[in-house]
Amino acid sequence: MFDNIFCRLVEDVTRIERRDEGHAFLKQAVEEYGLSHIAYLGLNIPRLTTDAPYAAVTYSNEWIMHYDQSGYVDIDPVVRCGLTGLLPLDWATVDRSRPEVKRLFGEAWEMGVGRQGMSFPIRGLNGELALMSINSDATDKEWAKLKQFYMRDFHMLAHFFHNTVLRVEGVAGTDTQTPLSPRERQCLQWAAAGKTVWETAQIVGIGEYTASAYIKSAMHKLNCVTKPQAVGRAVSLGMIDIR
Repeated sequence: MFDNIFCRLVEDVTRIERRDEGHAFLKQAVEEYGLSHIAYLGLNIPRLTTDAPYAAVTYSNEWIMHYDQSGYVDIDPVVRCGLTGLLPLDWATVDRSRPEVKRLFGEAWEMGVGRQGMSFPIRGLNGELALMSINSDATDKEWAKLKQFYMRDFHMLAHFFHNTVLRVEGVAGTDTQTPLSPRERQCLQWAAAGKTVWETAQIVGIGEYTASAYIKSAMHKLNCVTKPQAVGRAVSLGMIDIR
């Protein structure tokens, strides 16, 4: 459904050279995917001259100021669950029984954040934590159909954007050129196409354990802790491509 958009955005994000271009990229992704907002939050990013989180968001200044002044970062379950979890988080599954949390989501909707949301956690070997969140004004019925495509694409795009942040900020290790073997590239290429380890093994003609070993080896060479992160870095370095 969004295949052409995804491939185009992958090419665009790998060409970003300045922080302001990153903000522009998020606005472009919002428009291309028909979202209401996208937000990226990075913690413990090496080489930053400030201890404040690295933020790139498309939210209105009004909402950003209200969120900050209300101290919502201390009660926001999305931030807490997102920065401590590993899997994508659909905001519909978040417990909103506490009055302050219910108020947070209510005010977010009133101020244009969007009635739906999904967050994608990122873990880095440099000790950094990051979270990319997307928002939509889709109805529950529309969201049930759309979120499978959003989950597929933004699970990868979140890591592409994070790798770009590290590169732009000059974090050591993001420009590694450790060569991947032909099998490592092949297995990672199929992973980039959304294939499982079992499917990759069947396509390549090797055992599932062997395919998994090649992917893990590629992750190690690329200094990555997750498969999506390794795919993002390999594409950024031109080792594999997204077709």
